[in-house]
Amino acid sequence: MHKLEFPDERGVTNDFLACFIEDVYGLRELGFVARTILDIGANVGFFSVAARSYYPNAQIHAYEPNQAIIWALANQSTLAGFQYFSEAIGSRAGRVAIIESGDSNQARTSVSEEGTTKQVALEEAIDRIGGLVDLAKIDCEGAEWDLFQASKCWKKMLHVRMEYHLWGQHSFSEVSENLTRLGFKIVRHLPSSEWGLVWAVNQSLSSPSSG
Repeated sequence: MHKLEFPDERGVTNDFLACFIEDVYGLRELGFVARTILDIGANVGFFSVAARSYYPNAQIHAYEPNQAIIWALANQSTLAGFQYFSEAIGSRAGRVAIIESGDSNQARTSVSEEGTTKQVALEEAIDRIGGLVDLAKIDCEGAEWDLFQASKCWKKMLHVRMEYHLWGQHSFSEVSENLTRLGFKIVRHLPSSEWGLVWAVNQSLSSPSSG
């Protein structure tokens, strides 16, 4: 029998509470049966496990570039029956280096030709899951600013739950402006000091039937 496995870290414990107890990504409030779910910045896979409990028939793809915790993500993949990729996702394909910063869920990526981890383009990740994403969860420690550049790809995502990061003189107004530019409406905002969480819906796409 499989059970959840994860490193003993405060940040990972907080993620456990966020996904399974607090439901900060609003899985129970989505309002329809999600068929395709993309987990960008999966860490040890808690969101994907939680998503599986709500949407047992969904196709779920989880991406995590930090090789140090792939063992835990692989375990959760077997436990909950989702597919994982030990890759980063960016606006374009390439390679990234991992920048450790405290707990594993705070590790960042930096685009580098000498990087040891593969980065796939957001377009490829969406194609892999069938060309349309009902729900995308994005928590990639600042790489969301690069993902904003893949404008055409956002037209293929219906609902987005995104943790944003304001390092490097960014502001929440920039987050809002980018989402508006990409055709999304923010329906919930949970702010913090240097980061926050937004729920957003694509105004040009309609939700699948809830049946």
